[in-house]
Amino acid sequence: MPMTRVHERLAPIIAAGEAASCALVDLEVLFSARNAREYERIRSRRELSYLHVPNSDAILNRAIEVQGKLAKRGQHRIPIPDLIIAAAAESAGLTVLHYDADFDLIAAVTSQPVEWLVPRGTV
Repeated sequence: MPMTRVHERLAPIIAAGEAASCALVDLEVLFSARNAREYERIRSRRELSYLHVPNSDAILNRAIEVQGKLAKRGQHRIPIPDLIIAAAAESAGLTVLHYDADFDLIAAVTSQPVEWLVPRGTV
């Protein structure tokens, strides 16, 4: 029941109105919709349930800056969406809840707060 653990962790955060998203995350989530009806249902729920963090040129420039810092460590091949998501969260002062070790690598150069949604290797 690994996904149950994810739900148990996220549900209270979402219910409290403390979850945030940006357009890039929304696009990734909406990609999984199987049809137009499901797409609209997911989109509507996300609009009602998540705070919106805007993406901007400043966020994209920060992602490039972080990628450069990672390049100095030989770790710059992190997926571009992860860099942008982390930069958006950082600009909003938010903690990135994740299940992806790339966010730990990003945090090593930004010092921004990141946290595994559930323990690594459990999903």
